Amino acid sequence: MKKTHTNADMSHQNGLAYKLSMLFKSLRDNGIKTTIIKVLRRLEYKRKGIDFSTQNIYDLTRTGEYQEHGTALVSTSVDFLTQLLGDLEKCVGKPFNKELFVDYGSGKGAAIIHAKTLGFKKTIGVEFAKELHEQAVQNIEKLGLEDVESIYADATTHRLANDISVIYLFNPFDEVVMSKVIDNILNQKKNFNDDVYVIYGNPSCSILKEKFELLDEKTYISGARAEFYKV
Repeated sequence: MKKTHTNADMSHQNGLAYKLSMLFKSLRDNGIKTTIIKVLRRLEYKRKGIDFSTQNIYDLTRTGEYQEHGTALVSTSVDFLTQLLGDLEKCVGKPFNKELFVDYGSGKGAAIIHAKTLGFKKTIGVEFAKELHEQAVQNIEKLGLEDVESIYADATTHRLANDISVIYLFNPFDEVVMSKVIDNILNQKKNFNDDVYVIYGNPSCSILKEKFELLDEKTYISGARAEFYKV
């Protein structure tokens, strides 16, 4: 039997019942105006052929040594990323550099696309599933975005550019891979041009608290959680 993580498949989120439940939840938590804006945004993406839907990662072609250690594909919304970046700025106590945003486990490119619209000069996604990477490339091209790049690569060996500003992790892999990714980041730290911050969404690994400086932790009305760090 193929070894998989219990949260490797979130494709039920593509179903009508789940979408309706999220619609009613948004109406309850955010009100009519915000919910309408979200619905119109999704309809516009659909019109342009943008696909941020989730898939079972174990049905996909994966690269690298740690193919069985990935977790579920869940796309980050622009609203949630806006909230996270705002909370990061509060943690830091001043505006932070928005030179380069890197998303490990970037899936179909939602976070790197949103980060670009939120003021980063350049955004890069690192994705180990070929089909997700290819969809991200298509999404970026359909939106006509520049300085937004999806890379098909193993996160444990990816080399970060010196102008890195923010690293985004939305629970992309388990402790085995996370440990190696963190060591890889720390080995490059001396080359970074400026302070580097990490946003860790829906955290499941404790190793970041051992290796980085924890700035804050938050739980949101949706139930999502986030940890904010300085490398």
